[in-house]
Amino acid sequence: MKQLADLVLDTPTERRRYQTLLQTLAPLAPLVRGARVLDFGSAHGPSLCALLELGAAQVVGVETDPERVEKGAKMLAVAGLTERAEIRWERDTTCLPFPEGAFPLVLANAVLEHIPQPRDAFVRELWRLTAPGGHLIVNETPNRYLPLDSHTTGLLFVPWLPARLAERYAALRGRHPGEEWSQCGWRGIGYFELVRPLSDYELVPEQSRARHRLLHRLGIPASLLDPYPTWVLRRGRGARGR
Repeated sequence: MKQLADLVLDTPTERRRYQTLLQTLAPLAPLVRGARVLDFGSAHGPSLCALLELGAAQVVGVETDPERVEKGAKMLAVAGLTERAEIRWERDTTCLPFPEGAFPLVLANAVLEHIPQPRDAFVRELWRLTAPGGHLIVNETPNRYLPLDSHTTGLLFVPWLPARLAERYAALRGRHPGEEWSQCGWRGIGYFELVRPLSDYELVPEQSRARHRLLHRLGIPASLLDPYPTWVLRRGRGARGR
């Protein structure tokens, strides 16, 4: 697997993301090991590499950027992993060509913040594809409930502002990223926005820190105040995706 990671991860940012995901998913390795996984917004392969290293039996990545798909496909071919992994180009990621419940594990890593609101249609599609009894993991998307935009501008209160005002404020402070504002990741997702379009779900609470355990005992989502929470949702066996 190191060969694949070395081939695919050609920038320091990608290597950091890969290492961060390995560390984040390590406690969840039993969910990954032996599973068929959907890697939603896979780019050209950083998260796919981590999933394979953690023992996924098969990973299907979906990505809207054809250049990233082409790059990832070449790397998988060179590494000889085309039977275990693929990256597919999909124009519309609210309607993917897989049957309901096709994946025991669905991962959305560092992607939902790049989708303009409302995001309900994307979340519903992720849930539709999660197998009954399976899990949806949302990771590395900043927490929109906190005032600091730690993803794009480094400015306070940006995540709480209306989109146009937030963009003007960032430009005024010289922090505009110079790309399409709606897709630059300035506003993350909050727990209640994430679960709003779902049905028959159970939150698997984070338990790694004392604050997580305390919030959980109080009946509050354990990662509610984490800057970059890892949300793990188990789909009920009677749930339907839409």
